[in-house]
Amino acid sequence: MVGVILAAGDGTRLKMSSGQDICKSLRKINDKHLIEYALDNLIDLGITDAYVVVGKQGDLIKKAIGKKYESLTIHYVHQAQQNGLVNAFVQALNVIDDSKTVVLQLADEIFVNLKTESIKNALNLDKSHFFCGVTYEENLEKIMNNFSVEIDDNSILVKCIEKPKVVTGNIKGTGFSIFNGKSQTIIKETYATTPEKLYDLCDCFNYLTTLGYHGSTLFVAEREFNINTISDLTEAEFFFK
Repeated sequence: MVGVILAAGDGTRLKMSSGQDICKSLRKINDKHLIEYALDNLIDLGITDAYVVVGKQGDLIKKAIGKKYESLTIHYVHQAQQNGLVNAFVQALNVIDDSKTVVLQLADEIFVNLKTESIKNALNLDKSHFFCGVTYEENLEKIMNNFSVEIDDNSILVKCIEKPKVVTGNIKGTGFSIFNGKSQTIIKETYATTPEKLYDLCDCFNYLTTLGYHGSTLFVAEREFNINTISDLTEAEFFFK
């Protein structure tokens, strides 16, 4: 099992709302870089290799994190052009042996009390091809700014909706997701031939589902902070203080 962290985004919304030209992944909350929260999650899951996808500000991240982060060996993958989240993910998948399960995270997400044991148990016991990490969210506006997830009575993923205009439940999708070898292959092959089908995570989940691949939802934490604006940053800082 290996980890992939997407850290190639410019963080334009955060820069505009804060008026500060600082690498988003290296913003500090509670004296920790944002990306370090994702790295710590991988360590808690027992992962020893992390593939970090970087872009224009990659040198800053490499300098701050290095090639070794505690027990993690860091492999850097460069995304030449920002062509969406799946494009960044595929850059990492292209250099990873698809016999390995991949745990995907976004560098701008912080999870409170990651359900480490539940995640490990699911990986050991479930025969799903992929997992979509979710949290319970009372603020429906936060779901509308991210994506909603529809599930059946057995927590099987039915459909994801990116930035839904109407929200009927309290399940919020997150960037934390897990893909086995078969699902990775489908994503890589589909993106190579018809990239327009896959732009964001919802596209991946929905496409795999339509092909008959089994996806489960997994409540991964008590709470999640997705840092996109100065308001998001301030809310997270206040929580941890």
